[in-house]
Amino acid sequence: MKLYNTLNRKVEDVVVNEKGFVHMYNCGPTVYYHMHVGNIRAYVCWDILHRSLMLSGYNVKRIMNITDVGHLTSDEDFGEDKLEKGAKRDGVTPFDIADYYTKSFISDFRKLNMLSPGGYEIPEDIDVHDLKRFGWTRATEYVKEMIEFIVELEKLGYAYETSTAVYFDVSKYDDYTKLSGQKIEEKLQGVRDEVVVDKEKKNPADFALWMKRVGEHENHYMHWASPWGDGFPGWHIECSVMGAKELDGNISIHTGGVDHISVHHTNERAQNFGFFGKEIVSMWVHNEFLTGKKGDKLSKSAGTGMNLEELINNGFSPMHVRYLFATVNYRIPMVFSLDALTGAKNAYNSLMKRIQQICGKCNDQTEGEIIKEYYDQFIIALNDDLNVSEAMAITNKLLSSDYLHKDIIRTIKEFNKVWGFDITDSDSKNSIGDEYSAELKDLLDRRKSAREDKNYELSDSLRDEISNLGYTVLDTADGQKLVKNATNI
Repeated sequence: MKLYNTLNRKVEDVVVNEKGFVHMYNCGPTVYYHMHVGNIRAYVCWDILHRSLMLSGYNVKRIMNITDVGHLTSDEDFGEDKLEKGAKRDGVTPFDIADYYTKSFISDFRKLNMLSPGGYEIPEDIDVHDLKRFGWTRATEYVKEMIEFIVELEKLGYAYETSTAVYFDVSKYDDYTKLSGQKIEEKLQGVRDEVVVDKEKKNPADFALWMKRVGEHENHYMHWASPWGDGFPGWHIECSVMGAKELDGNISIHTGGVDHISVHHTNERAQNFGFFGKEIVSMWVHNEFLTGKKGDKLSKSAGTGMNLEELINNGFSPMHVRYLFATVNYRIPMVFSLDALTGAKNAYNSLMKRIQQICGKCNDQTEGEIIKEYYDQFIIALNDDLNVSEAMAITNKLLSSDYLHKDIIRTIKEFNKVWGFDITDSDSKNSIGDEYSAELKDLLDRRKSAREDKNYELSDSLRDEISNLGYTVLDTADGQKLVKNATNI
């Protein structure tokens, strides 16, 4: 497989490590709110990448971080911790916020039929305090290792302490701006134009490894003892430590959004070099922005990014959302709108209808054969920097081919190991009819009454019970409708 490596500005071969594995690190969510469509786009892209690598025969070990402390609102060294800000908004503790929104994004992962980073289907009863075995790493569970990492950077001369923080000295790393393509002078000037909180910094671009519980962070709720006093880790150190520890200091592919290039990933790369004395990430791969019609970046903080629940309430299923993002290359900027999602909905429903028609025509109950001609073309397209539009064109050509129905179905099942669509999904299953159990109908009736009474807490509780029976309930202009939860074929 070939992917675009931001570090070298070209498409390159994915390289396995000495153990024959592709080690992949995904920059994951900061869990202070529901993930929005821009986040969903990134995670669908990396789910498609993971699935494509596996279908192409690679052994993959993948992890995704969960940032539950230390991500400041500026993305640099000033502003409020996003978890603390969310806690004040909701009137709970930052730990409560982290757990609640971790559950939320994992629930969305499951509805979107994404694999866990570890490559597993996500169980309904997953415990947010037992995520490591599924490939998710929570920052707060690695604070001890972060402190040890910073101590070593200090010993090696890359870090220094002030009265408010411990900083990485960017002047000690000559290659600091290679990933961003900036000149160091431009980087320094850019930082000078920002708010420089700590006047004791040696260089304006130096970034925090550890924030002390003083000044604006004096009352920071989440804090740990350290050699520099009570405090909390910086955002960038978290990814370096979790990636290095869980992936043996050898990362084949490190993903994230293009907004991570100039600050977060640049700083992460510097920390890695300071600790290991070498480059430990072979390939930095970045997805492009999802924007609104006016070209504005969609974001949680600006309140412009719709979340999955809001899209469902607008009459779309999680599979319509998945189709939209799974069939556009990760490096193509996308303009998001409900009109675009409607187009994806129509295309997805048409695809499912064609598959079901072929299944209905197939009277041969024996297992079909994979059609090599189409399978090879499909793999070639994916290995070409994830050319998913070509892969979908091949999928559609297969459905129009003259091969045996059972062979087409068998090959589509192989393709769907990448697409991750729900083969049973169709518009005919969205209405509430006689095929549903008495228990499900009762829950729907009670939920309808709860919403009419504006008892939204009860309504949400009943929605969760409906989800446990395998369905997502949609609130549309025509009333409640059901979509069967996504499952792999």
